[in-house]
Amino acid sequence: MNIPDDSGDSNENRWTNWAGNLTSVPDAIERPGSVADVQALVARSRGSTLRMIGTGHSFSPLVVNNAETLVDMSNFAKGQRKAWRWQDKGLNLVSFLPSASWAEVRDALTAPDPALPPMYLSSTGALASINATGFVAAGCHGTGWHQRTVSDFVHAIEFVAADGQLHVFSDDTTPNEMAAARVSLGTLGVITKLTLRVEPLFNLHDEEIVTATESVMGPNPQGTGGEIRPQNLHKLVTENEYVELFWFPGSGYNNGQIWIKKFNRTTEEPRDIPLRPDGWIDKMATAVMGWTATHPLLWPPILSMTWNTINDRAKAIEAKGGFVAPAPRVFFYADQAFPILDLEVALPIPATGPGTWDVGNVVRAWYAALNYAYKFQGDFPLTTCLHARFTRTSESLLSPAFSTAADDRVCWMEILSAYPKSEPDANKRAQAMASHLAMINAVMADWIGTRHARPHWAKNWQYITPHVDVKALYPQQNLAGFNSLRSRLDPGGMFVNHFLAQQGLFS
Repeated sequence: MNIPDDSGDSNENRWTNWAGNLTSVPDAIERPGSVADVQALVARSRGSTLRMIGTGHSFSPLVVNNAETLVDMSNFAKGQRKAWRWQDKGLNLVSFLPSASWAEVRDALTAPDPALPPMYLSSTGALASINATGFVAAGCHGTGWHQRTVSDFVHAIEFVAADGQLHVFSDDTTPNEMAAARVSLGTLGVITKLTLRVEPLFNLHDEEIVTATESVMGPNPQGTGGEIRPQNLHKLVTENEYVELFWFPGSGYNNGQIWIKKFNRTTEEPRDIPLRPDGWIDKMATAVMGWTATHPLLWPPILSMTWNTINDRAKAIEAKGGFVAPAPRVFFYADQAFPILDLEVALPIPATGPGTWDVGNVVRAWYAALNYAYKFQGDFPLTTCLHARFTRTSESLLSPAFSTAADDRVCWMEILSAYPKSEPDANKRAQAMASHLAMINAVMADWIGTRHARPHWAKNWQYITPHVDVKALYPQQNLAGFNSLRSRLDPGGMFVNHFLAQQGLFS
């Protein structure tokens, strides 16, 4: 387990991810400002390992690179534009540099321009502060029953490989290699530019509902002899374009309640857009969550207060019939990331016929988590929420959502718990993690072992014991196809750190 221990360590190169659960002490942190800088760095780094860092929003050791080199891309093209929208051959596109956040991509897509219409992505994650390039390279996603992952929107990708040369892959020039290039985990080279397919900017009708868990998931199979009734869930996800589900441990007993966020495209003009929480509220929540993680006696009132606040806000939105806003406002509904632990998987949802899918995996996985959380509620194994989103499958070879069945879907389900990032004692931080780790170890036996889910690369799957043989979860032809490209571009493994090498994925 990689738990940062800051005691007595003044190394100026120490790097810690935003959540605080990972640390790395490289020999150097390089900050290239241009393609030429990246090429020079690669040229002088023969025999070394390079891993690129963005905003540090991963929970797994994808970039941990002790005694090697981390490449911080935040200074790339400093003072210049980092993202811009454009059109080519009838396509709406956005290009961005590795220093760009999603907020900067959003602004580039929506800023007034007399020569171009406003545009936006068909789906995004919830946080505008995240580095956009790292998000794409790790195979991240938003929600959308008819949308693929964000990585699948990649039209072109430019990077400096181990030979020091600038390589460009695109739908136009290398269509057969895009499935390998889109989700690379940073192992093909240093990405210097990405171009994504986008569409004209659209409005979304955001409806928020709080309802009993059984009204969405059907009865708990623990009380029905194993029988499930997934009809309501099927209706919800198939009759709405975008759906997210949240269960919070303060939502009550008897399976609690679910907070539903559902969005649908509309031509209606924006209306009733709720105000964002004040910045001090987010800062206070961060401090309270982190401190309470090491003081479990405080969890009951905190969990109850958290749920009451969420419930009140959702009810206020519901009372107005939802609200209508441009897509970025609806997709980016969280202003700040909190210090949490997060384990997420992609659960398969197979198509069973025209317009029908088997969502039984989702129901059983959801209740497997709930039943564990209720059984060990005094230990508080889940202190933030259980969260689910839905997308189409992915064509990217290393995407957790990969499938050759074009009509299949996946449910991205995750367990989130508070992490005491500011606690200086590593032993206390490890103690605070213990109940969360016990939960994910128990629940993953169902989610991955029984339901054949794949862990999200960027979430904290490294804590699962016994260790997940992630290589066995992907078709061998996928790994062979990816390694065919990777071995050409990086035959010496310059971009593969110790953690990735341990997984046995890259030959």
